[in-house]
Amino acid sequence: MKTKRRWFLSLPGFAILASMLVVPLLLQVLTSLGLAKNLSEFPRADSWRRIFESTLYLRLLYKSMWTGLVATAIAIVIAWPAGWAISRVPKGTQKVLLGAVILPYLVSTILLIYGFFVLLAGNGPLMSLISLTNLIDADSSILYTHTATVLMLAYEALPVLILVIYASSESIDQALIDSARSLGASRLKRFFHIILPLTMPGLVAGSALVFVPAVGSFVESQILGGPNGILLGNVISDQIRRINDPAFGAALSLMLLSGVLTAAYVFGRLLKPLYRRSNLA
Repeated sequence: MKTKRRWFLSLPGFAILASMLVVPLLLQVLTSLGLAKNLSEFPRADSWRRIFESTLYLRLLYKSMWTGLVATAIAIVIAWPAGWAISRVPKGTQKVLLGAVILPYLVSTILLIYGFFVLLAGNGPLMSLISLTNLIDADSSILYTHTATVLMLAYEALPVLILVIYASSESIDQALIDSARSLGASRLKRFFHIILPLTMPGLVAGSALVFVPAVGSFVESQILGGPNGILLGNVISDQIRRINDPAFGAALSLMLLSGVLTAAYVFGRLLKPLYRRSNLA
């Protein structure tokens, strides 16, 4: 009886999951096969054949995956110390710092991108400041390069990662760290044996939240990347909005989804030992 009641209570959740995940995914598959308008037609694999006729789209998939991975890694290097530091300061200071972290979410993404554009432009604030060291000229810039796109994606990922790492770090009892220090554990041992394993679930969840949007991004690369900064998301957007070829765009989207799921599986296997350590801790 209890089992039936649980199934009944879970029906709304399953309905929402089906309407927001399963149905759109099924429509993507049907669209890629040319069946979105008429299911009685014979499935066509023309869109999938175009993908593998050239290495262009596979190289764009690799470039998009690598871009998302590098941007996520840069964001982790900056966000982890920030999230940990915020979790260790007094509550009043935490509110101020968390408000500063959340502030970019109150601004439109397009405004953030163009703000970054101005920051990186020649004779802009950042380049003028760096030119004081005589390392570069003030009129030099990394705009319209792939590096600018990666930095923008890492900047967009920072608030999410900082908040997730802060939540994971705050749950760690300071007494646990103090006990390890009193027993002779060095800072490195305390970090690798206590802090990192306990924050790893949150770190992985936050990384997934920023990696997936970064892989499918296209606005950042279109504005900051220039002709050589095109990602797979730009091609998918053009196929749907400009070229009016939704079947090919859907096939490319499914290929991108397959790449993300494969990467998630590989990283999950690689991080499994750390998950075990976090459970033991």
